[in-house]
Amino acid sequence: GGRSLWVSLNAIPTKLKLLCALPAVLLCGLFFMDQNISVRVVNKEENNLKKPVAYNLDMVALGLVTLGLSFAGLPWMCGATVQSLNHVRAMTELRYNEETGEPEVAKVTETRLTGFMVHFLIFCTLGLLPVLSFVPIPVVSGVFMFLGCKLMSGNTFLERILEVFVEKRRLNPGHPILQIGRAKSAAFTALQIACLSGLWAFKQNNNTAIFFPSVIGFLMIIRTFILPKFFTEKELTALGDPTPE
Repeated sequence: GGRSLWVSLNAIPTKLKLLCALPAVLLCGLFFMDQNISVRVVNKEENNLKKPVAYNLDMVALGLVTLGLSFAGLPWMCGATVQSLNHVRAMTELRYNEETGEPEVAKVTETRLTGFMVHFLIFCTLGLLPVLSFVPIPVVSGVFMFLGCKLMSGNTFLERILEVFVEKRRLNPGHPILQIGRAKSAAFTALQIACLSGLWAFKQNNNTAIFFPSVIGFLMIIRTFILPKFFTEKELTALGDPTPE
């Protein structure tokens, strides 16, 4: 009752192949942005990584893997943001900053060994599928919720929301409000909340969810062409959103 490894390209009519072009373009854009988001948050300056980035090589590898999976009729994959960030944090050594009173990154152990081991252990779980099928979905969702909550610490967007009404004397040195003022910080945060709300509403609607990648592209247009008209580069840098070089 199985099938061959490779999927026949003649299994569906040519008309359907052409109709698949639009969602294929959208998926391509989603993969591109999702992969870029994952690698950029991992390679951000605060992590003090020593090895140089390889964004173009990563994208070539992703394209080749996606091509092979498509011909085999297997699920696609790309960089997983939450898991990647948790991996980096697990390999991070922290030190206490006496000036800010907050922990900061001292060193990140950069190795491929842990990544290979994690995926090898995932491969080993194939033999445990009958047992894993008894794990309730809420338990699995709870694990991802826990990972997501752990990643919220240090998120400048969430920090600005929580600290919008905090007195200036209680803010840490270098806080955006101390550098550019409360009005600018609140305006930028409100715009982010509006964009996030619109993105979430768009994704939750079954009639528009397929165009979700194009909305992310629209957010890129807002950041590249609209925000610089209202915020200077110095202000964007203070807000934790500098223009990529």
